[in-house]
Amino acid sequence: MVKEALVRLPLLTSVRQFLRLGDKTEVALRKAATVAGISPFVPADLNPLLEWAHSLGALQPSLVAEDLIDAAETKKERRHLEAKDQRVAFLSHSSADKAFIRQLAADLTANGISVWLDEQRIRVGDSIPEKIAQGLAESDYFLIAMSQKSSESAWVQKELNSALMSEVQRRKVHILPLKLDDTTMPPIIADKKYADFSKSYRAGLDDLLTALKGSI
Repeated sequence: MVKEALVRLPLLTSVRQFLRLGDKTEVALRKAATVAGISPFVPADLNPLLEWAHSLGALQPSLVAEDLIDAAETKKERRHLEAKDQRVAFLSHSSADKAFIRQLAADLTANGISVWLDEQRIRVGDSIPEKIAQGLAESDYFLIAMSQKSSESAWVQKELNSALMSEVQRRKVHILPLKLDDTTMPPIIADKKYADFSKSYRAGLDDLLTALKGSI
């Protein structure tokens, strides 16, 4: 029971994901701490937990999670071969922007773009980090809805940290920022052209569709 509990800790889930990507344990721990919002990062405070988890085998990659991610990557490769114009967009957002993201999901779907939306894909009892990793592996685009609300969202901030962006890039997902209001874009994506929904939803959607369909 102790091992099962440790396996489900968000910090250790992230550590396993970064270990799977080839990072050394020390680097994986630092990145996982960033994802978890642990600040300041003091390795000495976390090492006892890490050593305990290692002794119980709780740092070994979850076979179920590995299978899900591998299956998602295989599904993506097969989709590219069978239907080169079919793309999947992962929608990252704050729950406070749910109305916007639902409308966007409907409009993208109506225009032939499949979407990966948490409320449609994550069920009660699912491991959120594992399902998100599966979704990223399956997706071609990472759409991040930026607003004053999302800038205050701990979860959105976790998805925006450099460690997670590195994972996204390794899975060859194109990052497309969406600006919902007059919020300032985070430095990590400040150099990227964004679709501007702040003044006109229609104009923002048209720009986004051009980007999505233009790269097919």
